[in-house]
Amino acid sequence: MPSTSQILRTYLCVAAVLCAVCTFIVVYKCSCEDFESDLRSRREFAQPNGPPGFTPPQPTTFLFIAIMSAPNETTTRQVIRDTWLKLTAKGKDVVRHVFPIGVKDLSDELLHSLADEQEKHSDLALIENLQESYDQLARKTLQVMEYAYQSYKFSYLLKVDSDSFVRVGAVVKSLKDISHPRLYWGFLDGRAKPIRKGKWKEVDWMLCDRYLPYQLGGGYVLSYELVRFLSTNARLLKLYKNEDVSVGAWLAGLDIKYLHDPRFDTEWMSRGCNNQYIITHKQSNDQLRELYQNLVEKKVLCTKEFRVRPSYVYDWSEIPSNCCKRDNSSTIP
Repeated sequence: MPSTSQILRTYLCVAAVLCAVCTFIVVYKCSCEDFESDLRSRREFAQPNGPPGFTPPQPTTFLFIAIMSAPNETTTRQVIRDTWLKLTAKGKDVVRHVFPIGVKDLSDELLHSLADEQEKHSDLALIENLQESYDQLARKTLQVMEYAYQSYKFSYLLKVDSDSFVRVGAVVKSLKDISHPRLYWGFLDGRAKPIRKGKWKEVDWMLCDRYLPYQLGGGYVLSYELVRFLSTNARLLKLYKNEDVSVGAWLAGLDIKYLHDPRFDTEWMSRGCNNQYIITHKQSNDQLRELYQNLVEKKVLCTKEFRVRPSYVYDWSEIPSNCCKRDNSSTIP
């Protein structure tokens, strides 16, 4: 049987081991906490927004192009990248583009597809709190204005639909010639009556028996100052069913330059094909490819010009309801 002194020595040894283990645990725990804290601080500092109070510089460009796109238009986006977006050799300091897409409530399959596309091209503007639908188009347009203003420094913004063809170089050149700080440029309409039936039915339109003058939505240009106004006042702006009507209403009453240009073939259906067009709307993917090949190989937009219906010159001497009379003998494209 062990003596009392042996038992005492055993207890002292066990106590020393337990003390050493506890000390190791405390030191290890503190070391881990210090390491994790240091790692968190490194990660926070490495974020794009930087440390508190730091504002990263905005990418700068002359023309910012927002190509309105739906989540499932993967093929169309690639056609645009392979066609009219290649029509200028200017760098990003002159032209930048994004495809704005609402991703709220999308399926996992679509989200993964968009993530893969973004990793490859880095040109999607994914709007997390926006659900893509017809009745959200005005909201989407306004959120795109906010995104552009908050993310980039530009002189002009071109909003264009994904079924439009754009002669980017001609747009840039014309903008440099126009050079107006409060520009609203496109194909203007001031005589349209509010839609009272169907999916575009305007329930809340009470401003007038006509829509206020607005640029038609296949493509139009806003200067930076107007985009800034829309972005900073977004909470106060009434959203109507038609997004282009909404923009016209939001800008009504401001000191802006309305510029009507028949070279914008941006109505609900194309007026035909004319070599003076700088934007032409309602084009299929095959037509986008054909127009691009025409310009690259033959240096003209149309191999054969044709007109489905005439254009018009906006008549500022008349009241808006009489602004836009088509002239069958007009040579305007």
